[in-house]
Amino acid sequence: MIRGIAICCLLLSCFQAYALDDIVVKANMAVDVEQKRIDGYDDSTDGSVKLLSALQTEQATETYLTIVDRIQQNIINNPNYSVLTQKGRLNDLTRMLQKVDAGNYHLYTTFRPFFNLIIRIQEIPVENRIKAILKSDMRTTLNVIPFFDDKPYALDVLNTAANLYPSEVLKKYADFVYRPYSLDVLETLCKTAPAHVSFYMGGNNAVFLDMRKSKGRPFINQMMDIYESVGSNSKAYILIDDIYENRLTAKQAHWVGRDRDSLFKHLLNLKTTKEKYGSFSIDDELTYMASRKVQNINELHEEEDSIRFALCDTIELSSYEIYALMVYGEDEVYTSTFLGLFERLMSRMTEKTSYEFLHNVGRNKYRTFIKMCAAYNVLPEFLNKMSVWEKRSVFNAFISGLDAELNPLKQAVAVADTYGCLKDDDTKAIFTTAILKEYEKVRWKGTEGEKLYGLLLELMNVNPPSDNLKRDIEALAKMSNDQYLKGNKHVQQHFFFDDADGWSSYATFIDRFKKPGWTIVNKRYYVIIKSTEGKDVELYVNKAHYEYDGQDALKALFKENQRFPDVVVHRGHSYYAGITIESITPNSDLVILGSCGGYNNVKKVLDYAPNAQIISSKQVGTKHVNNELIFQICESIRLGKDVDWSSLWLNVDKTLLKNKLAHERFQDYIAPNENLGAILIRNYRNNL
Repeated sequence: MIRGIAICCLLLSCFQAYALDDIVVKANMAVDVEQKRIDGYDDSTDGSVKLLSALQTEQATETYLTIVDRIQQNIINNPNYSVLTQKGRLNDLTRMLQKVDAGNYHLYTTFRPFFNLIIRIQEIPVENRIKAILKSDMRTTLNVIPFFDDKPYALDVLNTAANLYPSEVLKKYADFVYRPYSLDVLETLCKTAPAHVSFYMGGNNAVFLDMRKSKGRPFINQMMDIYESVGSNSKAYILIDDIYENRLTAKQAHWVGRDRDSLFKHLLNLKTTKEKYGSFSIDDELTYMASRKVQNINELHEEEDSIRFALCDTIELSSYEIYALMVYGEDEVYTSTFLGLFERLMSRMTEKTSYEFLHNVGRNKYRTFIKMCAAYNVLPEFLNKMSVWEKRSVFNAFISGLDAELNPLKQAVAVADTYGCLKDDDTKAIFTTAILKEYEKVRWKGTEGEKLYGLLLELMNVNPPSDNLKRDIEALAKMSNDQYLKGNKHVQQHFFFDDADGWSSYATFIDRFKKPGWTIVNKRYYVIIKSTEGKDVELYVNKAHYEYDGQDALKALFKENQRFPDVVVHRGHSYYAGITIESITPNSDLVILGSCGGYNNVKKVLDYAPNAQIISSKQVGTKHVNNELIFQICESIRLGKDVDWSSLWLNVDKTLLKNKLAHERFQDYIAPNENLGAILIRNYRNNL
């Protein structure tokens, strides 16, 4: 009997083992089925995902087939994985592949970063290195949570993400809700972004369910107290610092939040004096408020300054409030708005020195301010109100501790962009000395700080560039034939906008192409500028008077043809730039930001198209420069030449000599191989 029971147990055990193995086999087959489905979108299941060009075909095949196969093998061969863990990981991979369909499979560069990051998680054993990789590109990281949520560094990475991208972490909360650290991340979210968490309160979702059952978590408990007092639809959550520190009750905070002007002043006071908690939500609200005020000034750009800046002058905004408009309205402000605000800032500054002013604003977003001053050529004026010692002190603070920041890459880009704008040799010398000082502190430690400071010194030509940096800069030096011609055709999209500047820019742009070798095909809402000789080049341009209809029609056309622009060009004011940037696909090889201050949008462009080359202006974007620059680029492509940026820049410079103002403004345009911030982002991410 005992022997019989033992035999039965052995058979049952074998059956269970077989059943578990069968589960993994089925999960693995599910991945294969998805790969086969994607492979068949080109009407042939042959182990090759065919697209317009040989390069695209090679890269798409590698993305969907080769890399995914490698991920599968890593999962199956991992000795630390149980059968159930293997099944879970394979199911996660299947779900990622299910997001690829007939309408988007050609956008393989959208999915490629996810699969590449999974490989690095699987194959890089050094914890500090993989943490740095994950933190360098949080948007990609948050799409592959299931592949690292069981790692010892998961809490650290997700807490950092909670401080930088709380909305995205909240959306992904259900992905790791069952992990023992989930409430730690939720406590961080409540502490740093309470207003964002409030959107989830009162619903039947993983976030609120966890909050309701949480005990002994001070900020989660505080959020629940606010909810019970004023509900979920209240600005009181932004003032969690006041409530937690007993300066205000929840109901008092609710009433403060109902007056927008009072709230603006109150939040600024928190940022400069007391604030410890709710920092992300405070910054987010200030950005919204400042951007709206800046937009009002922007919209009056054709009016006299007395009308345009009445918002600042009538109620006599303080220097601190004007400063806030500039740094929190960075994404909206354009040159004339910034310069007008800067003039008022300097005239209303009551401190003896601008160094004291920065101290009095709590050095809130001072890196952003210094970067903007450098970009708009007013940094010397600001620094002239400091002693030499104060200048050194500001630059030492500006440059120090980059690796200790929540977002070290963003801060390092601010440093690189600022240096790229400096024209005064004495200021450059102070700047360089400060970076060398920081580099010596971290040298030989093998830390991310060493990489960042070392890369900055290479970009500044203080240290000789590494081979990796040389390769990156060489890759940006030109656009080759095989890069800009896909399926033997080159496609561009140009965004124009329905205002006086847009109408003028559009008309002069069309006139520039009324030349031999080109023809213009008129459609209802847009035109197509086509080459008649040489390479097949097509420019799709919405008519400025039909901003919305034209852009919508082109969006539908590209989607229907599954052929997206190789070059995207923004031809409107800076406050329209977001519309253009959000339309960029990973297919874009070149993005031209023809607006004022387009330089400030470089990082956003690279988030949408990581491999794109970028042309932008640090100051005024003008139709005279844009028209000539774009025409010469298109002529090079039509004639089958590589677009060499150094040569093209010299040719445009020579052509514009006859237009003094255009020639002066062209000096502030940055070629792809001269854009220090873009080069830093690309090199840092590629070589972690």
